Amino acid sequence: MPNKLEVIKETADLLLTDYPDGWTGDVHEFATASAYTTKDDRLWLTSGDARTLHEEAKEEAFVSEYALISASFKNGERQITIQKKA
Repeated sequence: MPNKLEVIKETADLLLTDYPDGWTGDVHEFATASAYTTKDDRLWLTSGDARTLHEEAKEEAFVSEYALISASFKNGERQITIQKKA
């Protein structure tokens, strides 16, 4: 069974499939996107999970197989950015 970190990485890779030039959204949008990576709703990310990711990623970006996952703020909102790994 995948863990939350694997779901985060899979979500990032999935978003790059739909948005090959990169994706930026708030923590709620990222949590919603995670539902498309697994049918097991126990593994879907909550907004709280995505906020925790944001806290961790603003210190240091995460890397998945295809993506670089980073965090920022825009107008006071927590944003997660997915970029294609170089």
